[in-house]
Amino acid sequence: MKAFDRMLFVAGLVLLFGGLNIAILLSHTSRLVGFALIPIGIGLLLCALRGEKAAIAKPARRKQNLATTIIDRLTLGGRLRPLIPVAGMSVIIMVIAFNILRTGGLYLGSNDYVTLVLAGILLAYNYIPEKYSVERDFTLLFGILLFFLLVIPTTLLSLSGGEADTNTPLTYYLLVMPTAALVRLLGVDVTAPYIDPIYGDAVYNIMVIPGPDGFSLNLSIALSCSGLYSVAIFVSAFIAFVAVEYRRFDRVVATLLLIGIVLAWIANILRMCIIVMVGRYYGGDAMVWTHNNIGELIFMAWVTLFWLLMFRRFGILDRNTPPKKKKKPKKGICLVCGKSLSPTMPSRKCSCGAISHSECLESSDGICPSCGAKVGAVAAEEL
Repeated sequence: MKAFDRMLFVAGLVLLFGGLNIAILLSHTSRLVGFALIPIGIGLLLCALRGEKAAIAKPARRKQNLATTIIDRLTLGGRLRPLIPVAGMSVIIMVIAFNILRTGGLYLGSNDYVTLVLAGILLAYNYIPEKYSVERDFTLLFGILLFFLLVIPTTLLSLSGGEADTNTPLTYYLLVMPTAALVRLLGVDVTAPYIDPIYGDAVYNIMVIPGPDGFSLNLSIALSCSGLYSVAIFVSAFIAFVAVEYRRFDRVVATLLLIGIVLAWIANILRMCIIVMVGRYYGGDAMVWTHNNIGELIFMAWVTLFWLLMFRRFGILDRNTPPKKKKKPKKGICLVCGKSLSPTMPSRKCSCGAISHSECLESSDGICPSCGAKVGAVAAEEL
């Protein structure tokens, strides 16, 4: 992939992920901004991949990969594929029924929007042309993974009566404690964990920040601020991308996934530190504005960092022309004609150690069949 196309690809991913993050999180930036960023990101991705698609032959696009294997198994070898749109309609009915039974109305929350997106993907799946099979399979897997990684766990939590309850030691040790430690290094004396003055219990998801006017500010970490949504979006998109690009989930892919999750955790810590510092020096209103907006910029920044790492270190999308395997030199065998070497027949030895008949090398323009180097007077010796 060319350098300019790489820039477009990374920019498209950043805008797409950022748009999804904004569209899902109710408490953050306007959802309209998210809906605007999503098509822009998709457009940049398509522009970046136009050269890649032209370079890949049609049979290669339809080759078996991890995504086709997964979808084939989910549909029982394709037998259930005609029922995919029916599943999409069933999901829509399920969302409506769940809201009416639970709230008596049709109030759509973050999980409802994620589920309705999955329903739309299921409805459209069978009608997407085969030439867009990669994009079609990626979208379906992304929707399914996001549903299972985000919607089901948070819905079960809400049904158990703990919808907004992040007051757990896990929240403290993963988010509050490292954030408090970092801002203390920066000179801000925060109180964490917060001790309830009435009951004397530790509240793990609250940090008390000294404000600029002398009054304390309470920063509470809700579920939407915990980083769960951002990590779920990233993990779903990354696994779906790997599924349409590779045939198996190997150690390199697992390493990249772990790096992405760690980057997400670090980015969330930095976001919370910025919020604390703003509250300390500029007050509560500025802290609320920063909370609602700066998180998206940090989210986009770590996504950019991750995908640049993917390109530079692991060469993602630069696999159209794999290097040819070099032939190993065989003792006593001419690598050009495959016949035995003989002292009566002139031969040449390449600098890589491969030996071939002089006559055979001349017929192949003097190119060594082992390393591809030009075998001349310097690179070879007469035997």
